[in-house]
Amino acid sequence: MDTAIYVRVSTEEQARDGFSIHAQMDKLTKYAEVNDWKIVDYYIDDGISGKSLKERPEVLRLIQDVKTAKVKNVLVYKLDRLTRSVKDLIYLIELFSDNNCTFNSQTEKIDTSNAVGRMFVKIIGIFAEFERENLAERVSLGYEQKTREGNYTNCNGVYGYDYVLGVGLKINEEEAVVVKDIYRWYLEDNSMLAISKILQERDVPTKRGGVWRQSTIKSILTNPIYIGNVRYGLRKKNKFEVPGKDIVPIVDREVFFKVQKKFDKKRSK
Repeated sequence: MDTAIYVRVSTEEQARDGFSIHAQMDKLTKYAEVNDWKIVDYYIDDGISGKSLKERPEVLRLIQDVKTAKVKNVLVYKLDRLTRSVKDLIYLIELFSDNNCTFNSQTEKIDTSNAVGRMFVKIIGIFAEFERENLAERVSLGYEQKTREGNYTNCNGVYGYDYVLGVGLKINEEEAVVVKDIYRWYLEDNSMLAISKILQERDVPTKRGGVWRQSTIKSILTNPIYIGNVRYGLRKKNKFEVPGKDIVPIVDREVFFKVQKKFDKKRSK
């Protein structure tokens, strides 16, 4: 079996434990020979921490060789030689599995070619799902907190504004004129369908080059961003709206609330 031997030691570990590169290579070479595995290459990250994959050139080279099928089995002395990060471990195990590459740790006796090893991978998968769910929750909480602080969190921008990295929302003057027209036309008793047709006939582009629809018009007419407010959780129980930070209004507050009142009357009928 075409086997890659990966070894790593940080400067601190070398000084503290004497856990040398050569000691790892020697043990792993003998282990591979006993198992009749063909060693295709050694991947050596010397004096490098196990915290980040991106800062380890040899593990990155190993990943490429696994993807190109040069390597069909990865052997390490201990699991933490490969990585100290659960997130990175999950990524690497899934990468190996997706490329039909087995993984072996001599010390922990992990071998994904057998039932116990495959069980280990399944456990890793459970941790992966747990990590993804936790990440989604953390992202959601992060967006909520940023919104409470008055920040606009949709980096795709919104019609009437452009999103500038590091700055936030900046008024798009051409689109702002259209936003004001939409509010004026609606208060002049034009339906949302009629407004969308007017914009289509005039070849006014949407934010992303699509077609003007009633739903697009409604989202503009009901979005408090145009009076300088930001909102969170439109379809959630904990939805809220707060004054935005450094957001210049496009629509007068009086005009905005006249439109909302008109919507309320239609809903109550």
